[in-house]
Amino acid sequence: SPVLLWCRGGPDSPCAPCQVVKVFGEDGACRSLEASAGTTARQLCETLVRRTRALHDHSWALVELHQHLALERCLEDHESVLEVQSSWAPGADSRFVFRKNFAKYELFKSSTLLFPEVMVSSCLEANKSMAHSELIQNFLNSGSCPEVQGFLHLREAGRKVWKRFHFSLRRSGLYYSTKGTSKDPRHLQYFADLTESNIYYVTQGKKLYGTPTEFGFCIKPHKVRSGAKGLKLLCSEDEQSRSCWMAAFRLFKYGMQLYRNYQQAQARLSQ
Repeated sequence: SPVLLWCRGGPDSPCAPCQVVKVFGEDGACRSLEASAGTTARQLCETLVRRTRALHDHSWALVELHQHLALERCLEDHESVLEVQSSWAPGADSRFVFRKNFAKYELFKSSTLLFPEVMVSSCLEANKSMAHSELIQNFLNSGSCPEVQGFLHLREAGRKVWKRFHFSLRRSGLYYSTKGTSKDPRHLQYFADLTESNIYYVTQGKKLYGTPTEFGFCIKPHKVRSGAKGLKLLCSEDEQSRSCWMAAFRLFKYGMQLYRNYQQAQARLSQ
């Protein structure tokens, strides 16, 4: 069970209940830090940068690692550290790791060819080729309806059997077609919700899950606390495809909050 402390506030501020958060470095060293309910991943990273006397840049990240499931993801800057930690099952082999993630904000850099044209469509911009910046704005604009589409391998629930389906990622969720590439509503099967899930890299897919390639990823519903049951395991053909799916998931899930995180990170660097 978590250790409850009382964080020191200002002279006129009441103390707030805190918990100890353990964070591991890439060298395996563990540091214990106090965190309150409002402590974000970005704030904890800044504390760790000071403590370790690391060079300050916005590529430092707090990574959520589930070693027993071979899953990992980079926390978004605004996420509550304690909220994430409280979702772990007691005794599970889960931890936070402090390390650099240079790809964290690549999706906002115009030079990045993250979204292959063949994988992205928009009902508002039919057959129109868009610049990268326009495409990102299309994702951030809640009134537009971009869609990421393509083939993915899907692992059948409870079995190490993988089948290839054509998927479509929309604001309303992730779907796959039961009939080739058809988008007829009769053939689209709802697969995963975006708001009540997080997306993770699968790091040892072939060993643990028998993935057909090395480019596995996983949609983990919040209600799944431990074990592989309930995980939605997917696999793409290459790294570019996987990066596209994962970036689109983040954009749909967090929207403008993700862009604000990027702007704030840029502003901190210029101070």
